[in-house]
Amino acid sequence: MSTQYVKESTGSSEPAPAPAASVYVATANLNVRTTASTSGAVMTTLKAGTQLDVTAKAANGWLKITYQGKVGYVSGQYVRALAGMKVVSNPESIQVVVNKQNKLPENYVPKDLVYTTIPFTFKEQTEKKKMRSEAAAAIAQLFAGAKKQGVTLLGVSAYRSHATQSALFSSYVQRDGYDKAATYSALPGTSEHETGLGIDVTKGDGTCAAQDCFGGTKEATWLDAHAAEYGFIIRYPKGKEAVTGYKYEPWHLRYVGKPVAQAIKSKGITLEEYYGIK
Repeated sequence: MSTQYVKESTGSSEPAPAPAASVYVATANLNVRTTASTSGAVMTTLKAGTQLDVTAKAANGWLKITYQGKVGYVSGQYVRALAGMKVVSNPESIQVVVNKQNKLPENYVPKDLVYTTIPFTFKEQTEKKKMRSEAAAAIAQLFAGAKKQGVTLLGVSAYRSHATQSALFSSYVQRDGYDKAATYSALPGTSEHETGLGIDVTKGDGTCAAQDCFGGTKEATWLDAHAAEYGFIIRYPKGKEAVTGYKYEPWHLRYVGKPVAQAIKSKGITLEEYYGIK
């Protein structure tokens, strides 16, 4: 027999390369182990919603990953591939589109965060009172304009760090499961709050904060009519759930600048539709 036509089997157990996908995320709190088995030692535990750097498929449904420069293994049962998700190339743009298909770079932090001067539902000086400088100035003008017309508003939550969004999303997954949590909360890296351009507001008495009962109030009606005059849009409008991926949130404002905000308002469209993207 000619050895020219014979290949020796090495019995290699190297994992197969991971299938193509833009982003992998943990759908539950996930143990990273030293081997592709529950018998492997736990290296660390990742929170639900954490993005994973999957490098290969291992045995028995496990996946090989890299985490903080180390190789580890996780059960594929608790990992989801989000095919088609992209990392935005212009995170500093005032008009950046961040949604379920377009995420911020990992651990992105805006460079020009400042404390806003508006009143909030709480007194503590936390990151939730911060916005990017241009947006912070605009929200102060919006609050002042509303006040002149007899409408009193309070801030509820503005900027959230990547770590804060990770903890928040993970808590929702623990309570409601991954699929339900993803209908009302953003995966870390895909939240508008992480851009420093979004803010949740409510009535001057602090009631209906980030709740459906805010819809239809005089404050919500005023915002819908006048927010664009100050460069803000209602980011998740009623009837556009299939476009934005989120339910109606009349309390969530997003700063995009006056020209874009007024164009979006006049056409009755979303930020996605304005730019013709998903």
